[in-house]
Amino acid sequence: MGISNWGLIWTIVMPIALIIYYLYRKKYKDQQVSSILYWQQVMKEMQASPYLKKLQHHALFYLQLAALLLLVLALLNPYLKSDSLDGGEFIFVIDTSASMLAGSPSQLEQQKERMKELAAQAEGKPVTIINAGSTPEILVRKEESGRKLQQEIDEIAVSYESSQLEKTILFAETLTDNDSTVIHIFTDSLDRTILANKTGTAYEIHANTEKPANVSIRQFGVAEGDGEDRAIVKVVNDSEEAMAGTLELTGGDYEARAEIELASGEEKLVPFENLPNAELWQANLNVNDDYILDNRAFAYINRPTGTVIIDNTLHGLVSRGVESLGIRVNAASPDQLGNFAGLPLITNQSSLLGGEAPILLIGRNDESSFEATGQIDTADHPLFAFAPMEDVYIAEIYPGFEGYETLAAIGGEPLIQLSPEGDIIVLADIQATDWPLNPSFPLFLWSAINELSGSENYLGTFSPNEQRAVTLTSAAGEWEIFKEEEYQFSYIEGQSSFRAPAEPGIYRAVSDGETKNFIVQLNTEEKILTAGQSFTAGNAAETEATTQRSVIPLLLLLILLLMLAEWEVYRRGTSYR
Repeated sequence: MGISNWGLIWTIVMPIALIIYYLYRKKYKDQQVSSILYWQQVMKEMQASPYLKKLQHHALFYLQLAALLLLVLALLNPYLKSDSLDGGEFIFVIDTSASMLAGSPSQLEQQKERMKELAAQAEGKPVTIINAGSTPEILVRKEESGRKLQQEIDEIAVSYESSQLEKTILFAETLTDNDSTVIHIFTDSLDRTILANKTGTAYEIHANTEKPANVSIRQFGVAEGDGEDRAIVKVVNDSEEAMAGTLELTGGDYEARAEIELASGEEKLVPFENLPNAELWQANLNVNDDYILDNRAFAYINRPTGTVIIDNTLHGLVSRGVESLGIRVNAASPDQLGNFAGLPLITNQSSLLGGEAPILLIGRNDESSFEATGQIDTADHPLFAFAPMEDVYIAEIYPGFEGYETLAAIGGEPLIQLSPEGDIIVLADIQATDWPLNPSFPLFLWSAINELSGSENYLGTFSPNEQRAVTLTSAAGEWEIFKEEEYQFSYIEGQSSFRAPAEPGIYRAVSDGETKNFIVQLNTEEKILTAGQSFTAGNAAETEATTQRSVIPLLLLLILLLMLAEWEVYRRGTSYR
């Protein structure tokens, strides 16, 4: 405990003056003596300890003296010292991605407990809490109350979407007001290189140092074969020991099962042949690991269209790539493309975007291309599930469309985009790439045509919490979203973009008897669990490592209670002998 205002120590004269007043004031009282024989005895008792008897018979005096002493102590501004976090201000960044559910108790619960401990140590200093994600969310801003921080931390829940910590850290840096700010990041793992060149701000990384045992369904797809469908499930064992389990495939009333056994680090493709005609499929992996969320995967089989219209001004490799998929190709001149409503079109005519026909735009006829440099980065989207683009070379690209969603970028510039109407745009001419030489080219065309062909009863495959423009029109103007038979929420047409639910699964959108299915699929990066490392990075200005908690509110409460007791003594007019 400490005192910060010794200058008012002279106020101690007030209780001293009160004591002197009570000791030396004259006060007479009547006292009956039964007989003069006892008079001398009574006088001896009174003279033996006159001051003590004065104190013993005055409860009001005790109360006033205690109140004055507490008031003097309050004027001296006493405080309690406690250990505090290094730093003058704190930003807590919490990773709420799906991978934080690994373990028992989950990594999220463990990190929340750690956050509570640090929040308690930081009481009296401002704390900001940010929920990491594609759109970082500020949960609380510069809060100093430990109780409110504890409540806010308790309410944090998993969001299932990718954490995108690098973007969130950049956002957190914009909230720093001084050099003493320390950013604490609570996650399962973080690459050190992200913070390699950070200066002016200190970082504390709280990571999971133990790698969870995990077997995951990394990829799952169902394709139309010769007369019958077939499915392939890619299962990966990321654990440090061999794992065995059962893989189940369900679609409609059909069920199939396969026993699997994987060595540490092993990948295995499990095929299912001769499947019946069904659109929605689910794969379940029953295995004893620490993370069950990636043991489920979902797939929709879209019956590809029989014909695609291709602009005859495009490079011939585009037409050959489509023909290799067993799809009939009709070539048309640019001025004839507008006559084919409903069939997928492949062209470079930007003016056709947003029309009645679904478009795969390859290149642009209304802009000039420029040199492309850098690596190709792809989003977690079904277009790239079977068509990775890491090894594709792109020489030149066109400017992107403003307001369109970017699915792949090269050197920070858009390469593949998705329009609000669902059209797919490749911002490069085929002759400016080596893509046709890569096996991913026909697989990309197959995925793109399937996306464009679509189905009237299928909305698409979404990532958790993904926002996208979808075609939902009904007489009621409102759609109810269900997962199995459980109601989730309602979507009002035209109010905003459709936002997918957070939890992966198969969902239904229902309105006026019309039903449209859609899938929320766990992102691939959330299926890969790694052990992290806790570390510090950067430097912050030095600040006190202790906090001072004032006890004045407690003293004022005690003084108020003493004053109430004084009033009661005075009201009753008794000395409480």
